[in-house]
Amino acid sequence: MRTEEFDFEWDPKAMPQDPVSLRGKSRESGKMLVLDRSTEASKHTVFSTICDFFRPGDLLVLNDSYMLSNTLKFHANGTDVHVTVYGHEQDNTAIVSIEPDQPWIAPGATMTSTDEPALSCHLLEPQQGEDGLWRAQYEPIELLMPTLELYGHRLDETVPLNPGHWKNSRKDYRAVYAKTPGSLEIPSAGLHFSKAILDQAVDKGVEIAYITLHVGATETLAIRHISEEEIENHKVRSEYFEVGETAAAQISKARAEGRRVIAVGTTVMRTLETLAQGKNKRAPLPAQKGWTGLYIYPGFDFRAVDVLLTNLHRPRSSHIVLTAAFAGKDFVMRCYDEIAERGDYE
Repeated sequence: MRTEEFDFEWDPKAMPQDPVSLRGKSRESGKMLVLDRSTEASKHTVFSTICDFFRPGDLLVLNDSYMLSNTLKFHANGTDVHVTVYGHEQDNTAIVSIEPDQPWIAPGATMTSTDEPALSCHLLEPQQGEDGLWRAQYEPIELLMPTLELYGHRLDETVPLNPGHWKNSRKDYRAVYAKTPGSLEIPSAGLHFSKAILDQAVDKGVEIAYITLHVGATETLAIRHISEEEIENHKVRSEYFEVGETAAAQISKARAEGRRVIAVGTTVMRTLETLAQGKNKRAPLPAQKGWTGLYIYPGFDFRAVDVLLTNLHRPRSSHIVLTAAFAGKDFVMRCYDEIAERGDYE
């Protein structure tokens, strides 16, 4: 399928990317478009009405990961540099950039964190096909996340955030239920839920389960934007996930009973569909932790998720391709054209 079929006119002003709560509005006040796959009917509404579309017995699956700062200051050879993490790899290495450029930056160079002297960063090799990016090893790797949490800042053009907002209002970039640090981009679908909306859902008989997937590679690494002419030739990077015993039991029980499983975000979709690969649609899913490189595009056989809640996505992105695979390409692209015609969709 040609990638150009997923192109549309994208206006950042019409489809804002920063959290709505930073613009003086409540989390649940954003606009929402509800798509019915069975009838190809759509309805424009606001997120605060979402419980009207839930049913008693639904299982709402949420990703409890939240976005960290991605940049730390390091010292080597008498100079300080900023090292920004752009992605994590399965072998415990990371993809990083280093600013400003220095003559000593080369394979084998070692830097020491100025905030946590026990944390070092070793450069291994330039990242193939990515100018200015390196594969690196943080040691000990266990110190990286807590050091980013305590001392990190953001030097990143791929996530549209105001540095002042990030410094003073980080909670606005975090879902109200998020509790696990580790993402390098915002798991954004859940940002719209307030505690009151979640309470309404529970009162209606909706069950809630929590999984974790850390968004581990940014658009700088082309994880989302598809440059190939055919979508089938695109590759996505692997991301780390955890599904605990409690969540696995909840999901398995809902599947066995024929209740709807609602994925909040493409992160949850990819995690659950990874676990369900090759299984009967009512078969139990195991508790598991690991990496998923699952790329979902039209023709995919969905075996875990019945309903998807997701944000608007950019043209030619793996996320809009996933959405089209789930709801139908023509239907989804027609709805995006409709949103563009309406203008402001905040």
